[in-house]
Amino acid sequence: MTTTPQQLAELALGRGQRQEISIDGHLTRYWRYPGSTTDAPVAVLIHGYRGNHHGLEAIAGSLVEYDLLIPDLPGFGESEPLAGKHTVETYSAWLRVFVAKLAPSASFVLGHSFGSIVVSAAAATGLKTPLVLVNPVSNFNSNGLRAMLEGTVRLFYWVGGVLPEGAGTAALKAPAMVRAMSEVLTKTRNPALRGWIHKQHLANFSVFSNRKVATEGYLASIGKGVASFARQITQPVLLILGELDDITSLPDQLRTKPLFPNASSVQIGGVGHLIHYETPEIAAQHIRDFMARLDRGN
Repeated sequence: MTTTPQQLAELALGRGQRQEISIDGHLTRYWRYPGSTTDAPVAVLIHGYRGNHHGLEAIAGSLVEYDLLIPDLPGFGESEPLAGKHTVETYSAWLRVFVAKLAPSASFVLGHSFGSIVVSAAAATGLKTPLVLVNPVSNFNSNGLRAMLEGTVRLFYWVGGVLPEGAGTAALKAPAMVRAMSEVLTKTRNPALRGWIHKQHLANFSVFSNRKVATEGYLASIGKGVASFARQITQPVLLILGELDDITSLPDQLRTKPLFPNASSVQIGGVGHLIHYETPEIAAQHIRDFMARLDRGN
């Protein structure tokens, strides 16, 4: 019997251990999902913009052979904001410290969506582990319908940023906006899976500390992409790409691959930007295959 993404997430949730660490005087909450053996290798998973650790629990439920650490990004979920601006540079500096303190011998570091940018920036400035980038955001120039959609989102965040604090925060957290985003990004036609994904977004997509975090995080997410850092990343990289990705098109993701000195890629058909929700078992198997190749030295 096939285990559904919801069941995988629930399995991970059941074994998750809430922990915390202070980085530069600010609290980072993270969840440890112990592996199936006492000597399980460690890996770190970084979620995307406006998400939190729950978004990666379906993948965590698939990778039971790893001792997984999934933090809430600073300012999101239960983690405190950073002291200064929330930029790709400050997030990547935070990540380098997080890995150095808690997982210095990590088997890999995974980043989804905006997390792929943070992980890539960290790798370009000193993080040495192999990387897994799920739905990597490449940030090539958009045109046509994609550019119109991006312009609409940009306008939305601008309005949310200039309104009075209370009204702006309420606009950014509006359930109707969250649902519209979820409807666009969700590609599965399975009604039960669609319903679960919508509930996940509604529960977790607006858990940020304040409007400043949300607007600065958005600007960080559109300012630089994985392609900006690829040439500086020499360790092995696996790109897990969604055929129907609305954030970065598949052709643009494929344009990113040759920029890395040492990257491989896999494509998952029929899924867009929500690989972590819609096809976590397939993504997990690609990660296993990638790590097996590294173990064999190829």
